Amino acid sequence: LTYVGAAWSLSGFVLERLNPVRTFLAQIAASFVTLVTPAAVGGAALNIRYLRKSKVSPADAVASVGVSQVIAFALHVLLLVIFAALTGAVSSTSLKPPDWAYIGVGILVGVVLIVLAVPRSRRLLLSRVAPTLGQVIPRLLDIAQRPAKLAEGIGGALLVTAAYIACLAVSVLALGGSLPIISIAVVYLTGSAIGSAVPTPGGLGAVEAALSAGLTAAGLPGATAISAVLLFRLITFWLPVPVGWAALNYLQRKDAL
Repeated sequence: LTYVGAAWSLSGFVLERLNPVRTFLAQIAASFVTLVTPAAVGGAALNIRYLRKSKVSPADAVASVGVSQVIAFALHVLLLVIFAALTGAVSSTSLKPPDWAYIGVGILVGVVLIVLAVPRSRRLLLSRVAPTLGQVIPRLLDIAQRPAKLAEGIGGALLVTAAYIACLAVSVLALGGSLPIISIAVVYLTGSAIGSAVPTPGGLGAVEAALSAGLTAAGLPGATAISAVLLFRLITFWLPVPVGWAALNYLQRKDAL
């Protein structure tokens, strides 16, 4: 379902017609690419190349992938806020973030403030961000004029997140644990965000640590939390790699990548 959702999301933010089977295979191929590239980089680069091979212009390909990433990030933050609020509203749920989470957020906010306070670094940041926004905003306005395409893109992104949350929940149940789905959603959304920010292939190490700490903080025994996270990562990260390699080779032979 995660690959179906990713394919729908990409197609929704591309005005040109894409081959649905090849678009689906491209998302599977990304699972192999993320094995050797940071999580937020490899998949985007592969999708841009796929769109170029699908006769989408270079500017539109970059803009479409940029829009999909911006929308996915916005939905991620929105869902995190919603589920965090629901977690606090449910009396039977006690999800208290670990102390290191507050320290990490404080350091991140401090770094951002320092960068914005120094004129040279602020100009450098704006020089990197402005061209991207210049491509993303016009493409987003074009997509907004076609509600069906926008709904397809947003729906695909939501399906990806829902499928990952469900997989983590099933992994917890398979190891004999029990947590409210709301708590698991908060843990996944937080861990996924940390994994995307860490420049390691597929967020290796950071995702496992964040998810394990989150599940433990939510009330799951430490051993069960670690085992559930390892099972989750085996299913969602490691097992798709051979299939992703096969999909990548197939698309390359068909000159689709």
